[in-house]
Amino acid sequence: MVNSFSSAKSPSSQNNHEISVNVIVKQQADGRTIATVPGLPELQVEASDRTTALTELQQRLETHLADAEIVSLSVKLPSNQPQNPWLAMAGVFKDDPQFEQVLEAIEKYRHELDENTESYFVQE
Repeated sequence: MVNSFSSAKSPSSQNNHEISVNVIVKQQADGRTIATVPGLPELQVEASDRTTALTELQQRLETHLADAEIVSLSVKLPSNQPQNPWLAMAGVFKDDPQFEQVLEAIEKYRHELDENTESYFVQE
């Protein structure tokens, strides 16, 4: 989908807003010109020349937008990359008052395992 509109403030007035509109202009084999606003197929004009087509399209577009408001929305797109399932758990224990005790118990248990492993493999 093509975004046809981009906003711009007119430097001449704070209350006067203007937008830039993308327009597709095609020259026909018979010399006529077709001007269309992408995404708004009802706003298509065919005229004898390019200038006339753009002028007529501008008038139709201004009439079409007279009672409208153009807003921008931010939309989150789904990620194509798999998410790391561990990230959902990251930091869940940061405010847990027993977290330090758990870490100490884990460290103590690892030292016990290391000592047992060392004593098992000691060669005399």
